[in-house]
Amino acid sequence: MNEEKDSAKSRTCPVFMAIGIALLLCILSASGHDMPDGNASAPNAAADMLFMLLQIQADVQGSLNDLDGDVANASTDLSATGLEGPAADEVLAKLLKANSNLIEAVTFSREGKILVSECRGFEGADGDDMSSQEHISHVLTSKTATFSKQFHLVEGYNGTALAYPVFSPEGNLLGGISAIIEPDKLVNSAVAARLHFDIENRSNITDYSFWMMHLDGLIAYDRDASQIGKDLFEDPLYRPYPSLLDLGQRMIKERAGHGYYSFQVTEGNIKVVTKESYWTTAGLHGREWRLIVTRMM
Repeated sequence: MNEEKDSAKSRTCPVFMAIGIALLLCILSASGHDMPDGNASAPNAAADMLFMLLQIQADVQGSLNDLDGDVANASTDLSATGLEGPAADEVLAKLLKANSNLIEAVTFSREGKILVSECRGFEGADGDDMSSQEHISHVLTSKTATFSKQFHLVEGYNGTALAYPVFSPEGNLLGGISAIIEPDKLVNSAVAARLHFDIENRSNITDYSFWMMHLDGLIAYDRDASQIGKDLFEDPLYRPYPSLLDLGQRMIKERAGHGYYSFQVTEGNIKVVTKESYWTTAGLHGREWRLIVTRMM
């Protein structure tokens, strides 16, 4: 990471940390009021959970901010090079080389068709029509940047798009740039480091676990990888657990909070336990991710 990126992260992350600390200290002061049987959270466990959650939030938000800045810079470069040709290819290749969290980047025309693409491990889809995709439509209509909800790509993985408009030097809209992130991989890098488990097989789990949810209920990350991609409010796995569904509704409405729910240890271990959770938020361009740290009681 270059000095410019480090500087940008150092300016931004403390802001999110300060907001998170203020919110979560308020939550901590009230912790225990909603614990089954009136038992308060163990102070050391609560402090550990909050500290880990704030670290993960800072890491995830910092990564998102870095990606946002790099895609914005690429859109500026494409304004000079145009959206097609070797120079545009070089801009996209440079973007992917600098960001391991990006797996694909494309430029698209005012009609929403892919002009050039740069991808990791698979062929691009030059010429494909993306105009019906929500994030592409947003950029072409509003002429502003957007961070998409998660969707399933034809290549077989779940992705989130970060898209920017590209303007000519005269200020006319040429089209845009869209870069694809795999949210679970981005989050896993931050979580594995903080919860001290193997990043590949998620083994050696500590007393704490972590999951992430989009505001439509989609589970975008879970230590139990089998749950990634499930809908909290629609999947049969979660229906027998009303306390989880109720807390999920709170998580959607509240940007940070604390609560308890009953659920299986993992999908493969059907023993039901009570889990304590704290959550907070990361995101870009109005799109929010809920970040949740948990422990079994």
